[in-house]
Amino acid sequence: MASVSADISSLTKKMEPYTARASIGEDGEVTTTELTGDRNSGLFANAGKELGKDDFLKLLVTQLRYQDPLNPMENTEFVSQLAQFRSLESGNNIESAIKELNESFKGTVEAQKYSAQSITNTSAISLIGKNVRLKQESVEWEAKAGAKVPLRIHLGKHDSAIVEILDKDGNVVKTLEAEGKDRQNSVDLSWDGSTDLGEIAKGGKYTIRIAGEEEDPSLYAFVQDIVEGVRFTSSGALVKIDGRELSIGNVLDVAYSGEENSGTSSLPASTAVSLLGKVVRMRETHINFHGYANETATVKIQTLGTGNARVNIMDSEGKIVYTTTVTPDSKGLATLEWKGQTIDGYASAGKYRIWIEGQDTNSSVYAFSEGIVDGINLGGDSRLRVNGKAISLGDIIDISDPANSQEIV
Repeated sequence: MASVSADISSLTKKMEPYTARASIGEDGEVTTTELTGDRNSGLFANAGKELGKDDFLKLLVTQLRYQDPLNPMENTEFVSQLAQFRSLESGNNIESAIKELNESFKGTVEAQKYSAQSITNTSAISLIGKNVRLKQESVEWEAKAGAKVPLRIHLGKHDSAIVEILDKDGNVVKTLEAEGKDRQNSVDLSWDGSTDLGEIAKGGKYTIRIAGEEEDPSLYAFVQDIVEGVRFTSSGALVKIDGRELSIGNVLDVAYSGEENSGTSSLPASTAVSLLGKVVRMRETHINFHGYANETATVKIQTLGTGNARVNIMDSEGKIVYTTTVTPDSKGLATLEWKGQTIDGYASAGKYRIWIEGQDTNSSVYAFSEGIVDGINLGGDSRLRVNGKAISLGDIIDISDPANSQEIV
């Protein structure tokens, strides 16, 4: 007993005796409470640190070691403390497992991110040499005498639109009006750096905003030219075009340039861009008649090949204005040429429906046209450009390689 007394004396020598209580919360964590006495050494040197399972086990073993042999710990109390220790052990193991799972999940996400980035980079490389249209959201003004910033505005179905140039704080510094669109529904503008107040804007980056573009996606500013190169950054691929670098995410339209794309491969076949240069057969349900002198509207007719086919031309109200009979060849193909004649005379300019007897009950009977895909509109619903017209992918009946196709009419 003398040695034990000596040990206790050494612990309390020149120090205020202290006490400490340990408790276990509902979450299984052991914490110390009600600390008294010296706070600078011993157990209190790390009083701010929560006790873990090793600390809990050390306390339990120490308690058993120094318990009164004449009044030992009750079995129920001992079992309860063991259960608490097991709960704490399980909680720590679960936490470790969750951490490992989290690290594994992060690794998987990173791998997927790099894979997606690789696909994007491959697509970007394949654009080199292609004629593309990219949405332009900002301009750089150099604030030099005589300098002008070119702008191209797509108006869609609108005849005009208000174009605003905004500074970094969102303030309108210049208001322009776009009107007089061309056949591509576009208008060319330029900004000389002047403001609505008659001053010259400071050099820097300015935002382009078109009134109504939030409701109508066909209103946008764009840059269109041959892609000169691609630069890869941490935020994604940048396409080099017309001396500028724009994000590949701004690509709206990809056109076939008619030249070999040196050093690049075609886009993945899973994308609509792979149809560039291909011959497609498109379903035609209407004829647009403009009323020009000597105008002839031509469409092809696919029949069942069992005899002559009757074709009706109908106006917007569903009234038949012209009826004719076409004779198919051995493959069931016939050609309809309509010069605008009607039962009563000649048709006025407008849109007329083509209806072939039997097409309502047999999908193999239809009117169509053919052409080479020379462009792709990637904005919103993907549409092909064939023979100067935008064609929905849903209107495509047949796709073939030009080398294996017959002469296109």
